[in-house]
Amino acid sequence: METISVEECARRLKKDPAWVRNAVEQGVFPGSCTKNKNGHRSIVIPRTAFEDYMTKWNPSPSIELVQALAEIIIKQKGTAPTVPNK
Repeated sequence: METISVEECARRLKKDPAWVRNAVEQGVFPGSCTKNKNGHRSIVIPRTAFEDYMTKWNPSPSIELVQALAEIIIKQKGTAPTVPNK
């Protein structure tokens, strides 16, 4: 089984490696976590499970989805949404 490192996952997700470790340990991210008697975590993330998460299960919207939603709003309201100045 080919695996992917915590660091590579974090880089691709634009998250901290600690976030990846905690997500795996809590069961909300693909992979497995074992702890030794000193509490050191060992994380294993199968590459295929990570790729499936990124392509099938990751809830981040694609640019195509955002553009399609903007087009729907423009058609309904007749104008593009505006962002207030700060």
